[in-house]
Amino acid sequence: MKRPYPRCVRALPALLTLAILGIAHAADGSRLYAPCGVCHAPKAWGSPDGVIPNLAGQQKRYLEKQLAVFSSGARVDLAMQVVTAHPTFDNPDNIVTLASYLSKLDANPHPVKGSGEHLRLGQELYTHICSACHGIEGGGEPGNRVPRIAGQHYPYLRRQIEEAAALHRDLAPPEMTSALRGMRPQEKDALADYISRLGDSEALLDLNRSEGAR
Repeated sequence: MKRPYPRCVRALPALLTLAILGIAHAADGSRLYAPCGVCHAPKAWGSPDGVIPNLAGQQKRYLEKQLAVFSSGARVDLAMQVVTAHPTFDNPDNIVTLASYLSKLDANPHPVKGSGEHLRLGQELYTHICSACHGIEGGGEPGNRVPRIAGQHYPYLRRQIEEAAALHRDLAPPEMTSALRGMRPQEKDALADYISRLGDSEALLDLNRSEGAR
């Protein structure tokens, strides 16, 4: 079944058109971010339901790359392509400015999380599949444009895991998609849930305590 568009996307083009008009002469990150805030919220923390991702605190070079691939059509999303089609984003300096602005914002302190039922499994999968590139704490790697995934919303992570596993876009590294393709749905749930809690020291401390009590 085709996934329904979020409400902000269904409100296109009216909302985004109004927001885009405000960045025609933008020179700073906060003004450049104005159209993005329609869907990603004023603080770039994503949607309350976790379907639209948190952008605050993301790796700068990763954001630059994603803006470029949305603009080119290599990565498909209606709202993002409407925004990046605006002439403002033809200027590479504006892309760098926006990415830099977002990377310096504080990440969402309360991301949407999963059920918490299989966090030990999620931890094991993350350690073996993800940590080599994304880091033990999920912070990403700025030099290689590897994104921060720690504390990202569970619903968004779950969808991205599914899309990467299905090779929905030829954007993820083949070694990652190969590993994800062999995972069962419960494993994908556990992995996304664990990643959504990275950066939450209390949640991970509770995980370690429960393991030690066995």
